[in-house]
Amino acid sequence: MASDLNSVLKKYLATLGKNEATAAEIAKSVRSWVVENGEIAKEKIEKQIEETVSRMGFVKISDLDILAKRISELEGRAKIAKKVVAKKSAPRKAKAKSVIKKGGK
Repeated sequence: MASDLNSVLKKYLATLGKNEATAAEIAKSVRSWVVENGEIAKEKIEKQIEETVSRMGFVKISDLDILAKRISELEGRAKIAKKVVAKKSAPRKAKAKSVIKKGGK
């Protein structure tokens, strides 16, 4: 990428020496080159940063957000499960049985 910029500048500086190009034309050409290649440079820089951060053991905020959401979901399930278990294991009140004695004894 840097070599491309160098070649563009050399080309226009050479023509500037011949008075075929003005400073405005050179600036316009350099600007258009920067605009065209700016996105490529941005992507390369972002990729390099991501790789470096990953090698250092850091995680992305988006990954942490996903984990936090999953933990909340699992905690909610655990609370529901505890309630169900508590209901099932709660001592049941015995129904009072009426005992009828036969024969008056």
